[in-house]
Amino acid sequence: MFRNIKTMRPEAMIGTEQYRSYIESFESELLRGISTLSTLSIISKHPEEGIYGYQLLKELQEETQRMLVIEEGTLYPILRKLERDGMLSSEKKHSGGRPRKYYKLTEEGVKLNDHMAGFFSKLLEAIASLIEIEVKLPEKHFIYCPNCANKIDVTDEEYRFCNICGLNIEGLAK
Repeated sequence: MFRNIKTMRPEAMIGTEQYRSYIESFESELLRGISTLSTLSIISKHPEEGIYGYQLLKELQEETQRMLVIEEGTLYPILRKLERDGMLSSEKKHSGGRPRKYYKLTEEGVKLNDHMAGFFSKLLEAIASLIEIEVKLPEKHFIYCPNCANKIDVTDEEYRFCNICGLNIEGLAK
């Protein structure tokens, strides 16, 4: 996010090489996993028609109030890796007179997204008091596996076992 900062006073802490290097490294490490999770989350909002790369970038910027900006040179390698690993499927379609590659989550991709979202949510909840933020996880539609933090939709009538680790979760939502 520091690369988005356009101006600064010369004596600002951010202007020092040591501080800037440390923060840029921190942001890079943090954003690596968040970029994958965010990409999966945006794609999950388009289960039927799929979404093409440029549209995904725009929705991501909009959904995060431009706080998470993924460059095309970062997004497309993420998409290729997820597709190669079987988490995404793609289909070329013509839209507006031009061919575009539309991405959808596979069944495995849905599971990965739920697990990553659950783990990240529970991690944020766990460290919230350390960084003085408040995290309120939704209680009505989801439970989080106490074994692996997988996010489980309890509106699905057939849930009995966590589909990631296999823990018997029957009765946890009651």
